[in-house]
Amino acid sequence: DTDIVVFEALYSDGQQLAVHADLADAGQTVRIRVPRITTQAAVDGKKEITADGSVTITDIITYKNLTPGKIYTVQGVLMNYATGQPLLIDETEIRNAYSFRPDTSNGEISVTFTFDASALTEITEIVVFETLLRDETVIAEHADMEDINQTVRMIPPMPDNPQTGDSGNMGFWIGLGAVAVGGLVAMCIIHYRKKKDEDE
Repeated sequence: DTDIVVFEALYSDGQQLAVHADLADAGQTVRIRVPRITTQAAVDGKKEITADGSVTITDIITYKNLTPGKIYTVQGVLMNYATGQPLLIDETEIRNAYSFRPDTSNGEISVTFTFDASALTEITEIVVFETLLRDETVIAEHADMEDINQTVRMIPPMPDNPQTGDSGNMGFWIGLGAVAVGGLVAMCIIHYRKKKDEDE
């Protein structure tokens, strides 16, 4: 909020006759309330989720200093933190808008963004930008790439464990191993008998 204090001076023929300049005078003061918004984005209350199928990001918008009874519109867009540009899913930006008429100066509303997160192939930090308009004029916005409250982290699902070999050849390898072990045992027996004959 901003307090504006009006100072007055009375002059006659270039001479100052009186002055009223008191910063503490409430009668001289007008308070200007500046509309503000802050946001809190999450998916079912979570800030980090697996990007698997359709997801809905819910952005809770807290507003202050609005005029009750007037119509306001919130416009939102999902941003890709890595690029600094709007997030693209199938080459399309994810946007939404919501109009409302507040009953009180301060309150909350929510805006949702639904999209197919399976299109994300790498870890992606999504930041929700919101703009508040009245009569098509921007009066407040919340667009901070570094604000963790506006950010949701999407992690692609882990791939299935790859096959390390062909199970169809398992019998062959087991048989080969048995032959090798048998050959080793036979060599040990022959060596033992030969050594015994030499000792005799």
